[in-house]
Amino acid sequence: MIAAIVDRRGIRAIAAAGVRKVGRSQPLLTTDSVHVGSNTKAMTSTMLAVLVRDGVFANGWNTTVMEVFPELGDDLHPDYHPVTLWQLVTMTGGIKCDAADWHAHRDAPLMQRRYGILRDNLADASAAAAGKHLYSNMSYVVAGAMAERVTGRTWESLMQERLFAPLGISSAGFGAPGAPGEANQPWGHQRDPDSGNWLPSQIDNAAALGPAGTVHIAVEDWARFVALWLADGPPAILDRKALDRLITPVAGRYAAGWRVERRRWARGKAVMHDGSNGSWFTILWIAPKIGRAYLVAANSAELDVSQTFMLLDGIVANLIKRGLE
Repeated sequence: MIAAIVDRRGIRAIAAAGVRKVGRSQPLLTTDSVHVGSNTKAMTSTMLAVLVRDGVFANGWNTTVMEVFPELGDDLHPDYHPVTLWQLVTMTGGIKCDAADWHAHRDAPLMQRRYGILRDNLADASAAAAGKHLYSNMSYVVAGAMAERVTGRTWESLMQERLFAPLGISSAGFGAPGAPGEANQPWGHQRDPDSGNWLPSQIDNAAALGPAGTVHIAVEDWARFVALWLADGPPAILDRKALDRLITPVAGRYAAGWRVERRRWARGKAVMHDGSNGSWFTILWIAPKIGRAYLVAANSAELDVSQTFMLLDGIVANLIKRGLE
């Protein structure tokens, strides 16, 4: 795993332990890339906020699914006609968590694949009432597909062009880190349910799920993104009002790709998220008021990922404690 403390100047402390791949001698390095899983969501919502600021969506965050895909007509269940881009990133549009098949339309290019999955899965009635929070990977894929339709660019291209490049991030990519079959970057690991041994793997979420969870990135570059909520002066890319909106809860404690808590050590608001593709696990906490963030990334995940969450969250707690001493 790699653990880091980030402040307004960048990485304050970082360390790594373990190996890139079980059975190999290459150590895990602090400069290696990590798969962030659902921590991708906050990145996607930030990229969409840039598009909203630039007027790419006709009605900004209030642009509806039906406005972007009018040709769907009766193929889109009426429940989803008024669902807005903002409801998608805050998961309040009633869309179920996952597609029936994330590998559907696998022979189609990515944009068409996401569109096909959208059409297939939004034909039935909503899974929750509009305005109620329901955790949803599918919501982010629909939001990504909307951005693809209005720009004519893949979500992957938009992330590189509108988010990563402006922040000076060069290590970000999509899917499992590293070259296939090589240990030039860490592999993910899962437990063998029979032997209990770690099994290395470069398997990832389906590429169509990208906007919800396929980014890999070096921790130093991840810190450049995190710094958007730590900066003293004018932040990069978006103004403070736009960034603050992304971390303001809409329903319950969920904002636009962030869970929002209140913690004494943070002197108020703390925003966090975790992410996993089943063989990686990451957790990130940001405390804007004290200008500090804490993150841990492991290239392994237990079959019961809640065990991995508790382990990594405990490490974050120790980092916080050390920072307060």
